[in-house]
Amino acid sequence: MKVGILFKQDSQKAVQLAEKVKAFLKKRFCPYMILNGKKQIKGLDLILVLGGDGTLLYTASLVGEKGVPILGVNLGGLGFLTEIKEKELFLELEKIFRGRLKIEDRMLLSARIGKNLRYLALNDLMVGKTELGKMVEIELKVDGYELTRFRADGIIVSTPTGSTAYCLAAGGPIVHPSLYCIILTPICAHSLSLKPLVIPAGSKILIKARSKKGEVYLYVDGRKGKKLASGDELGVSSAQAPLKLIGSPSMNYYEILRTKLGWGVK
Repeated sequence: MKVGILFKQDSQKAVQLAEKVKAFLKKRFCPYMILNGKKQIKGLDLILVLGGDGTLLYTASLVGEKGVPILGVNLGGLGFLTEIKEKELFLELEKIFRGRLKIEDRMLLSARIGKNLRYLALNDLMVGKTELGKMVEIELKVDGYELTRFRADGIIVSTPTGSTAYCLAAGGPIVHPSLYCIILTPICAHSLSLKPLVIPAGSKILIKARSKKGEVYLYVDGRKGKKLASGDELGVSSAQAPLKLIGSPSMNYYEILRTKLGWGVK
């Protein structure tokens, strides 16, 4: 087994834990490497992410559809994606060395602009403006059929995993991450009737967005992807393969909803 380790180099807590992980792996004669780019992913059997959800989302952008399992250790705040607690890490690694893995498949979104530009997202894609008070005109098609046209601050296209992120904050539904579907959530739409919509994962979505004043951008998992020119068509679909995450041995999804988001708590 070959292990990749990814963490924020400017985080003292992450650096200290990384040293402990390296010592653990050395004792078991397990080869490892510190990751900083996509080219290093090839040949890995496991990736350890030491940090928060943002660090895991960055790792997901590197791994994509390559099928390498990711184990996220929460050193940040919310830790919705990085489910493993620091105190659980080495016990979990022992289980992994014995072949006992709790792997969850998480659907990815694939976004294309033209023939060459392609992006993968674990949580969401967002098309929107950059200037306060400037609305975007959005045209949506699904499987070649016109869905709607509207004016808004933008639109979020989410995976079930991303339903508890920006989608939720914008009024979208919570969807169990094991499901395969796509969630369309308008952001502050200039309409009383436009609500979030859940569509099949096999749907092909086409988005056109333009703004008379201001610029329109594609954001991928919270990171700015590309400025969209007038007339650009953004094609969105589910990716060919899911991301593989190693889940927490001590918490289930519903417990995470209650403890991390306060869902249903009186």
